[in-house]
Amino acid sequence: MMEKENMKKENMEEANVSPQNSQETAEAASEETTATEVLQEQPAEAKKDNENPSGKKKKKKKQNMTVEQVLAAGNVLEKDALGNDVVKIHVKQKSKLKRREARMGYFFCFPWIVGACTLLLYPLVRSFWFMLCDVRTTAFGLTETFVGAGNFQKVMNQETTFITDLGAFATRMVVSVPVIVVFALLMAMLLNLNLRGKGIFRTIYFLPVIVVSGPVMGMLNGEGAGAISAIDTTSITNTVNSMLPGFLSSGILWALNSIVMILWYAGVQILIFLAAIQKIDTSLYEAAKIDGGSGWECFWKITLPTIKPMILLNALYTLIFLSGDTNSNIIIVTIKNVMFEARKGYGYATAMAWMYSAIVLIMVGIIALLFAPRKDAYIKQMKKQKRFEKQTRKNLKKSQKRMARNNAKFAKHVEKQQKAIAAGKKVKGGRD
Repeated sequence: MMEKENMKKENMEEANVSPQNSQETAEAASEETTATEVLQEQPAEAKKDNENPSGKKKKKKKQNMTVEQVLAAGNVLEKDALGNDVVKIHVKQKSKLKRREARMGYFFCFPWIVGACTLLLYPLVRSFWFMLCDVRTTAFGLTETFVGAGNFQKVMNQETTFITDLGAFATRMVVSVPVIVVFALLMAMLLNLNLRGKGIFRTIYFLPVIVVSGPVMGMLNGEGAGAISAIDTTSITNTVNSMLPGFLSSGILWALNSIVMILWYAGVQILIFLAAIQKIDTSLYEAAKIDGGSGWECFWKITLPTIKPMILLNALYTLIFLSGDTNSNIIIVTIKNVMFEARKGYGYATAMAWMYSAIVLIMVGIIALLFAPRKDAYIKQMKKQKRFEKQTRKNLKKSQKRMARNNAKFAKHVEKQQKAIAAGKKVKGGRD
């Protein structure tokens, strides 16, 4: 009996407490619903603040699309002033890393730029002005009288030997540059073989560049050391003079009489060719030999195309070196002597120097056209396609801005007409 009574009391207590608990749970549920309603009623900015408590705005990444994607999909849309969907196009720009690298490149090139402007550009401009003037040296300094092309006319009329020397110089370069470059290439290929004492041979071929220079070269030329004494050049000279005109025969005979001196100038070119040949991957030669390629085919198909940029470099170096060599170039000595003559002066000599420079530049251009590397057709086509895509993006962006401006003007015009109609005014093209 006592146990039954205790059970009844516990049930009564539970019955008395349950309504209170139900009220508390109902209140909690109502608080939760109100909180959710408040959160729903909050504006979009407050929601963004709750999602991003730091307050920093997330930057949207720019999406770069090709022309085909822009014209076909058009999935990147934005609203303009009138609420119309507009495709947003972003023009690709350089990254920060590339801009920083470009700044560092300009920084390291700055000393050379300053030196070129002060020591090269200013003298060139000054000599160009002297070329057009009659420059005289007086007690008060240089006097400059503008004569235009008068100096060139005097050179063409008075300096007949100078014109002949220019033709002979061109012929000498046409003969000497290929001989030096070919000889340097052959010596570099021989020195690249597995020979004992290769360093000694390299030193022997490079020593003339150091030793035979300046006055030493002049003394050797005066003693006739530049020619091969074992060859009887008399019959060769008579044959060449009888078959060729003067400016051609003089260049060929000069190269024949100075063949040793010409070969002495090949030291730097040998080292450049040797460095280029040693950088060629040996697996290319191994693959060619497995396919049955001979040494001659490996040279024409692997070695020569690989070192073609070095051929251009050596040809230009040889031309510039020989054109500035006073020991073998009479034109520089002639210009120097004319410069100090009282009747001719700086202007006359400067005109001669510019004519000589024009010949050298023409030859440099010819060498560049012959040996400059050609770009691959596929790479050229890809670059052309990229330029077209970039220009198309810019044009599309300009047209979108133009359309937005026109739409805004049209909207203002429509609004003005509506106000006029509401005020009872007559509008052109409309009704009362």
